[in-house]
Amino acid sequence: MTPALLLSALAGAALLLAWRWRPRQPMAPGIRVLLLAYSMLGAWALFFGLYAPAGREPAVLLLCKPTLMYWVLSAVLFIAPMLGWGYPVKAVVGAYFVFSNREWRWLNLGFALLCGLLGAANLVIAFAYPPGDWEGFKFSCMVNLVAIVLLRLTFVWVDAAARIIQQLHARAKALFS
Repeated sequence: MTPALLLSALAGAALLLAWRWRPRQPMAPGIRVLLLAYSMLGAWALFFGLYAPAGREPAVLLLCKPTLMYWVLSAVLFIAPMLGWGYPVKAVVGAYFVFSNREWRWLNLGFALLCGLLGAANLVIAFAYPPGDWEGFKFSCMVNLVAIVLLRLTFVWVDAAARIIQQLHARAKALFS
């Protein structure tokens, strides 16, 4: 089995597992577009990582990848509410937080502006400063995005795990009583 086939099988299994455990609410069109855009960017990265000959990816493209990622996210966040597709920031931050549509709109707009500015800052730092500074900036942005994911995990998954544990405890108590 080739590494590409193994990676494809693992990715397919992960997608099937995610589909099985998905929330049962309908997915907003804005979130679908966001998922499609990131799937395409991921396929592009996998192509260059697995199939393209070594050194075939232009160095400029390597420097612009974070900008492309940020600007795609920013574009989806800007365009989705205008087309009536909801607020994709709910998928990023988590729908666990209860906000009015007005608050979601402002949060969506603020996150879109942040991503646009991060993409522009990446270009400035990539082409105006030494490569070490660019790598430090890139990794600090990744750490900030991980902080957002951890925030979501804290407020969404920890609460969900606590509820599951409470239900299991109640069932065990009823079973052994």
